[in-house]
Amino acid sequence: MEKKKTGAKPGIKTSAAKDIYAMRKRRKRRKVLKQSMWLLLLAIVILVLYQRRDSWIPKLETMGMRHQSRQNFDIGDSDGNFPIFLYGDSDYQLAEAGGRLLLLSDSYLNIYETDGSLIAARQHTYGNAMLQTAGDFGLLYENGGTHFRLETPAKQRYEKTLSDPIVFGRVSESGFAAIVTGSSDCACRLFIFNPKGQQIYKRDCVERISEITFNADSTGCYAVRIEAENGVMKSVVNSYDFSSPDVIWSSQPLDMLAISVYNTIEGNLFILGDTKCCYLDATGTMLTSYTYPDQLLHGCFNGNTAAMLFGNDETRTKTVAVMNGPLATPAVRTYEKDVKDIDLMTENEAVLVQLRKEIETLSYQCNLLQTTPLDEGYDGFLRIGKDLFLKGYDRIDLMEYQAP
Repeated sequence: MEKKKTGAKPGIKTSAAKDIYAMRKRRKRRKVLKQSMWLLLLAIVILVLYQRRDSWIPKLETMGMRHQSRQNFDIGDSDGNFPIFLYGDSDYQLAEAGGRLLLLSDSYLNIYETDGSLIAARQHTYGNAMLQTAGDFGLLYENGGTHFRLETPAKQRYEKTLSDPIVFGRVSESGFAAIVTGSSDCACRLFIFNPKGQQIYKRDCVERISEITFNADSTGCYAVRIEAENGVMKSVVNSYDFSSPDVIWSSQPLDMLAISVYNTIEGNLFILGDTKCCYLDATGTMLTSYTYPDQLLHGCFNGNTAAMLFGNDETRTKTVAVMNGPLATPAVRTYEKDVKDIDLMTENEAVLVQLRKEIETLSYQCNLLQTTPLDEGYDGFLRIGKDLFLKGYDRIDLMEYQAP
């Protein structure tokens, strides 16, 4: 008798199908979970890299841009990370603080040792950023904005935000910062901050301040205001003490627009103006003045000595004038070729004059002492000790200078 074949029960098939579906679902869930974990890990890495961007972005940007080289001037031999190339940052600012090189671009403040090795790269978001330095300190401020901060090669000391737009700022060798802002209810405001960022002085000014310098011990400052006299713009220097709201003294109106004010080693003041310069004593009384022969192009001061560069478009000549103290008659030297920059070497009583393809060393009497050739043309230079940092359009070179 033939036996009937028994088939699988419908319940067993349904159970097996459910198990397969559940297993696939678990696999899919594990796959999605694994992908989610990888995405979360990637997000954490990206977040950490973003938070530490100040330390690695500058190195990435400069990778391959700098190489170990130095101009060969046959006057010294050393090596370092020069030239420093600046692609897209032709409006850079170069300054010195604490014997280090400070390079400000539109997004970073880079600090270098004099051999070109990078110490720090500090990002900023300031529009129209400006840099002022003195001693070990650098003041970075936003011209027309409200932010400023105090820097040293070692670290950023502090950052502040003001309510009114910043007109300009200055810093002392002791780390005191002077900030002049606009105002809706007075001509301008003057703020003084100590090296810790604490405001120690504030003044509402009825006249606009055009320039400021601190006194020798940073207990006060000299502020230049501009006033009109019979339709002629003149400058008045006011002396302020940070412990008093009063004006200590005011100079007589000076027949110039003051550009810079300097302390002299004798305790006097030197005023560099647009059409003349002068020395004032410690009470604001004029000692002597010098009217420029041509248009002022550049001026510098150190110790008790001023060096100025003038240009005459009609004769196509440049003139260097050296004024060594209030009692000295200015010494002059005229060039029939382009002069790019000048600087003082007070330790050698000399003036450096940069021409297109050479640097001349002059005595304070404007006698030629030495000529040093340049391999290329540069727009200017910055001196730190015996090192000259040559400023090109998109690069900075280094030359070790040896005085005669």
